[in-house]
Amino acid sequence: MNKAVIIQARMSSSRFPAKMMADLAGVPLVRFVYERCCNSKEAGTVAVATSDDSSDDTLWQYCRTEGIPVFSGSLDNVLRRYVRAAEFCHADIICRLCGDSPFVDTALIDDMFKLLAAEAIDYAAPVKEMCIAGLDSEVVRASALRAAAQSATHTDELEHVTPYIRNNSDKFKIKLLDVNLRPDELSSLVLTVDYPGDLDRCNAIAAVLGKRYDFSSRDIFDAILLYNKEILRINRWT
Repeated sequence: MNKAVIIQARMSSSRFPAKMMADLAGVPLVRFVYERCCNSKEAGTVAVATSDDSSDDTLWQYCRTEGIPVFSGSLDNVLRRYVRAAEFCHADIICRLCGDSPFVDTALIDDMFKLLAAEAIDYAAPVKEMCIAGLDSEVVRASALRAAAQSATHTDELEHVTPYIRNNSDKFKIKLLDVNLRPDELSSLVLTVDYPGDLDRCNAIAAVLGKRYDFSSRDIFDAILLYNKEILRINRWT
């Protein structure tokens, strides 16, 4: 059973344009996220799924030049893009995450991959309230994505890939995982890169962690709580 991590990425973010090529720890954000995901022990492939819109040409070319597997598909129908990206990766099970999550928890990814490989489950994700934004991801069967693509019609379902699956538990077998990835002391922390200030925070964390991609979420928590609490004061909207 082939498993792939597929990173959703584009350059046309309205809140932080071209962020996928912004510098994080000396490399473009897209490269950091890719290298982070390569720590998955279960994934046979890690790839980027961008769009075929001209705004993403720079991102596509960078991935090609750097040897990062990359697929380009619809800009707006991201569900269809993921169906085709799964085919591109020859994947039966995929992990979907956004390219603005440089600290995604790869141990969680592997736990969810194992779960879908072992049980008759179509979709798995952590309970949102128990996971800091940016550590989370979701794992889904390619067959469920194809079924969703045949039935989904609303813009939200097409743009955000999995709402149709999550909102139709009578058609798909769904499991939400209880995880311990939101310490009380960091309950308001956000680890996605939505604004320039978010990138400043991630760079500050990466500076404490050192030039590596194999850190755990516990390492991130310790980097902030034990070594640099000033990170929590960085204004994410600046």
